Amino acid sequence: MPGWLQDFLGIAKSFMQGSACWDFCMEIVYILMGSSPESLAPDAWNYVTGTLYPWCSSIGAVMLNIFCLVGFIKQASNLKENVTTEMWIELFIKVIVGNYLMVHGIGLMSDFIRAAGLMSTEVMNTGLPGMYNSEVDAGAAFAYLIFGLIYILISMFCGVMIVIEVLGRYLNLYILMATAPLALSTIAGGRGIENTAIAWIKSFLTTVFQIFIIAVILKIGGMMIQSNGFSDATGTPLDWFDGFKSVLLSMLYMIFMTTAIKGSDNFLKRTFDLR
Repeated sequence: MPGWLQDFLGIAKSFMQGSACWDFCMEIVYILMGSSPESLAPDAWNYVTGTLYPWCSSIGAVMLNIFCLVGFIKQASNLKENVTTEMWIELFIKVIVGNYLMVHGIGLMSDFIRAAGLMSTEVMNTGLPGMYNSEVDAGAAFAYLIFGLIYILISMFCGVMIVIEVLGRYLNLYILMATAPLALSTIAGGRGIENTAIAWIKSFLTTVFQIFIIAVILKIGGMMIQSNGFSDATGTPLDWFDGFKSVLLSMLYMIFMTTAIKGSDNFLKRTFDLR
């Protein structure tokens, strides 16, 4: 369609604005996915590792001894089971593991985060695929006239929701790292009490590797979009109306990808039994 006719009808504005909103949000997501927690917010990282973690570690060390005593009393008071050497060995192993995790927790958690970041970077090494055509044909013009405002709102809403989801992951990582000693101190409490430590480990693994699942969703989702006729018109009369399908599929896939990314943590929990 001639540019003067697009300007006359004003149909290109919704396309450009919606595309700009989505592309801007995807650029932010791409930058965030390649950032580590310490480089994303150095002040927050220093506060977590230099203030909150040592403070929680001092509390966790005391709680570890208390839970160790509680675990021993629970086991010794169980008349169905005798106090055996194996019980003492198991209890001491848990105490040693708990102390090791508290002392070297920051380093271990950083290694996991770094590994997940490298995996997501490898997936997204070619960047995020584009979603939109450079040409606005008669079909796209008709679609923009009908769905123009809705198109812009969907682009803004879906793009912002994905950015919030990625940012929320980093916030969860900071909180999980700060509270790690408190949760891991329960590992010496025996069956029942140690479920808190297990729940923390599952939450940490889910949050860490969620960024890899998000990268895979964006990559595969972009390939799905490109394989569904998101190409410029070839010049035939029928191709003038292919843009209508392109606009509808653009809105559909933005909603689809946002929903998939919002459910990425649930996917990890169900697939790897991290619930």
